Amino acid sequence: MSRRMLLDAASDAEDNGGLDVLFMLFGATLVFFMQVGFALLEVGSVSIRNTKNTLFKNLLDVCCGALTFYLVGYGLLYGEGNGFAGGTKFAMSSGDFDVSFDNSVSKNGVAAKSHARFVFAFAFAATSSTIVSGALAERFMFKAYALYSATITGLLYPIVAHWTWSEDGWASPLKAQGTRLFGSGAVDYGGACVVHVTGGLAAFIACIVVGPRVGRFNAGIPMPMPMQSPVFQTAGTMFLWFGWYGFNCVAVGSLEGGNAAIAAKAAVATTLAAAAGGGATMLTDAYMWPKKLEPRRMNNGILCGLVAVSGCAGLVEPWAAVLIGALAGLIYVISSYFLLVWHVDDVVDAVPVHFFGGIWGIIAPALFTNETDYVLRYGHPTDSQEGGICGLFMGCASGGAILGANVVLLISSVAWIGVTSWVSLLLIKRGLSSLRVRVQDEMKGMDASQHGGRSYTEFQTTVFTFKTPGGGEHSMEMRVRAGDAAKFAMALSEVMENSSNGSDRAASRGGSTRSGASDAATDARMVFKTEEGGEAMPFGGALNNGLVSLDHVVVSDGNVAYANHSVAAPSQTRGVNPPLAGSGGSMPGKVSRSHSQSSHVSLTVVDEDTGSGRASPSLGMTKDGEPFDPFEDANKQ
Repeated sequence: MSRRMLLDAASDAEDNGGLDVLFMLFGATLVFFMQVGFALLEVGSVSIRNTKNTLFKNLLDVCCGALTFYLVGYGLLYGEGNGFAGGTKFAMSSGDFDVSFDNSVSKNGVAAKSHARFVFAFAFAATSSTIVSGALAERFMFKAYALYSATITGLLYPIVAHWTWSEDGWASPLKAQGTRLFGSGAVDYGGACVVHVTGGLAAFIACIVVGPRVGRFNAGIPMPMPMQSPVFQTAGTMFLWFGWYGFNCVAVGSLEGGNAAIAAKAAVATTLAAAAGGGATMLTDAYMWPKKLEPRRMNNGILCGLVAVSGCAGLVEPWAAVLIGALAGLIYVISSYFLLVWHVDDVVDAVPVHFFGGIWGIIAPALFTNETDYVLRYGHPTDSQEGGICGLFMGCASGGAILGANVVLLISSVAWIGVTSWVSLLLIKRGLSSLRVRVQDEMKGMDASQHGGRSYTEFQTTVFTFKTPGGGEHSMEMRVRAGDAAKFAMALSEVMENSSNGSDRAASRGGSTRSGASDAATDARMVFKTEEGGEAMPFGGALNNGLVSLDHVVVSDGNVAYANHSVAAPSQTRGVNPPLAGSGGSMPGKVSRSHSQSSHVSLTVVDEDTGSGRASPSLGMTKDGEPFDPFEDANKQ
């Protein structure tokens, strides 16, 4: 061959290699962009009091994950070693990353692909650890989470990925012909087991070890917890769906040969499975809870469909992708229900989506993989170049091979992740003395207790106006955080209604009310409106025309409680510091009240740091039978 022909061949190889590098870097960018989706989804699912903490942990996943994957993870995944783990390329210490100054086509091509492969693999590893962040939100100690995240990125994920995606891995379908597990190797095209079972099971075990948030379960009954924004949840889901095209399409690694067709098929399967997952969840919820359809659950159904199809996105027909996604939506609904039955507090439902969805996702390739697509992606399984491997339902002679290999991979992965996660958490707990924040910090919100203050400091002035059938009008003015006004209105309405009922009972027994309080009109209405002139919102309940003071009002995560309400003396002013822990960023605050015989009550909520002293009694008991006070450490070591 002439020198010119050699140079032309080398130039063509360099062009193809450059296209593959660009393709992989594009996929890495899409997968990395999924971090934005995770951040929005998680922030939208937590109380406004924990916004900074949630964002901080998402940033930590990326920063800590990049360093640990660079130092340890990449070598364990792609380093030369044995079937269990790699043993070289730690901190990218390999000649594969060296660039030649003489513009050597072969050497620089290898270096370019190696660098691109590192970034793409890191984006996958960071995704696996970020799954855990949302599940453990609002109570997991920051230092403990940093160590746990580093363990997942640097140890748990790379080992499972090496088994499946490295040419040396014992379960890999990329191994030499005739040496693959069950003749086929374990098929996990885009990481249903490697990424999602790993992250989902690590989250599941951590949720069990650390326990639920305060107030999540009341006498075994799941209680609704504050969620900041369905807008953030839905926007985050759409960003994740967008990034998933990089996850599944670019998992093929190259556009050479038939890989371009595999990548295109993966895009179609990703689209259809997500749509089917969201639709199945919505229809199931509509049948079971027709008046309680939530965008949050449809979001999770979409994500579960995406997780499930990841294991075989480029290897199945469109009809199979629809079926995989639809079954994933049903799996999400069922597993989410049983998580509550088991009293596992998963803030974003990461365990149903990623762990249980990932289990279905590693079984699906064993049922629906096409023979042709398998050969295009992994090559012929035997030297004879005759026949291939397909899923159990696809009609080829070796239909059960992938099923056997994938089940073995799943069992091995669950054992590895389960043991290492449990041991890691126990060691972290022993080293730090605890895995979760103090009770008072959790009640107060971790933004205020650990991150220099809350994310949203705006107050709005709210005026509560009381109208009676006789035309009398009385009002109370309160400065509260936006979103909390309605809860305060309901709490005050309940307090006054009960006070009125007590006064009526006293009158029926021949008694009298204090401080000249009169009987309440039974058809009185409570009207709420803001000073900005918003629409009035009526709240039912009879009101006491007498002056009612509130010695202790608690609005905690959607549950209203109160204690010691009474009629106040004329011209009396007092300040208390009750715990007001509700959704929308409500906070402990100092409540000042001025009273007069005109029944005008003015309440102003200011930041708790501006006042001191407490007059309110403790409310509730700890599990040890001691009085529980959110502002005292009820769980002293």
